Amino acid sequence: MIRMSLALAVVAVTAHAAHAERRWLRANFHAHATTEALVDDGSESAEALHRAVRAAGFDFSLHTPHCDSSTATAEAFVAQREAESKLNVAGLTIAVGQELTVANGPSFERRTRVLGQSAPGNLDHLTIFGHKALVGFRALTPADACERVHRDGGVCIVNHPGPGPMMWEEGYWEAPKNRARIDALEVYNGQALAAVAIDFESRYREATAYRGLGIKIAATTGADTHGPTSVARAQARLAGLAGAASKLVKLMMPAPTSARPELLAATLVWADGTRTEDVLAAVKARRTVATYALEGLRVTLDGLGEVRKSGAVKLRLGLSRKLAEVTLYREGVAVQSWRDVDVAEWSETISAPAAYVFAARDGAGRMMTSAIWYEP
Repeated sequence: MIRMSLALAVVAVTAHAAHAERRWLRANFHAHATTEALVDDGSESAEALHRAVRAAGFDFSLHTPHCDSSTATAEAFVAQREAESKLNVAGLTIAVGQELTVANGPSFERRTRVLGQSAPGNLDHLTIFGHKALVGFRALTPADACERVHRDGGVCIVNHPGPGPMMWEEGYWEAPKNRARIDALEVYNGQALAAVAIDFESRYREATAYRGLGIKIAATTGADTHGPTSVARAQARLAGLAGAASKLVKLMMPAPTSARPELLAATLVWADGTRTEDVLAAVKARRTVATYALEGLRVTLDGLGEVRKSGAVKLRLGLSRKLAEVTLYREGVAVQSWRDVDVAEWSETISAPAAYVFAARDGAGRMMTSAIWYEP
């Protein structure tokens, strides 16, 4: 009995110590650099990329090269990781993953049409990191790719979930076998949001609702930066569409809010440390908040990312400063909004499972928490 009491005490102290060290990290999970050991399509070196990410206030920077050439070998992947592991950017944890193009699905289109005009086709892309070896271009389905990454302790994030041009094909990642394997969804793609004001909040709410796809995944973001002129180049390409399509796209384009507005997309990660392993663990536990243009924001939300076996719902969102509007969604539907607040509270009793997500708006800024799931 004494031995068991001592053992329980040690476990309790260890758990308390670990939690006491937990803090918010600002992480980027989607970025491109120039071709080095691996083929990629950014316009700055990996070192310049990571320095720009750090200058934007990030604590964790993941380079996600496309690896979509026959020159992308297992040896090149190792070489790229080794090269970037030697970079020294004070205050920044650097990692290398992949933006993986999976095998084409049943509805894949090489070209699509927007308002009758030819437009780029689908991009079925996953951010993967934490895996040990290169995953081949267009070689695996989403489910098979994620299973391989999971065996190494890594995670899979659905980038720009679409569907649409330069996004996922209709219904592919959402298919039951595929959606069962993913770990997170990119709610804000920095380039898409900064270039044409497109976000994927509704996709996350739909994915996590029991009456929707019913999956337990984290809310994340990715800058999707391709260099210092990333957004300007994207807008120029989109403005090149002919006729009414060009006019519509130009109307959607927001004015620049910073020199590199795509880097305003940040995932807040509630992690036990700054190592890649700590970030992976936090994403797997869904301790994340997707944000855009809300620098310095800190959040408190007991139960973030958890599945709670209770019908007694009690939620309290705390923010480090007041935001113009906070909205709570239950099963993807707005149930309450608060104006100009730094605290939002909600309680109720439910008889059927429900997913709860907080979102916020403040000028150009926006936020979406990972869900909390209640199961009576």
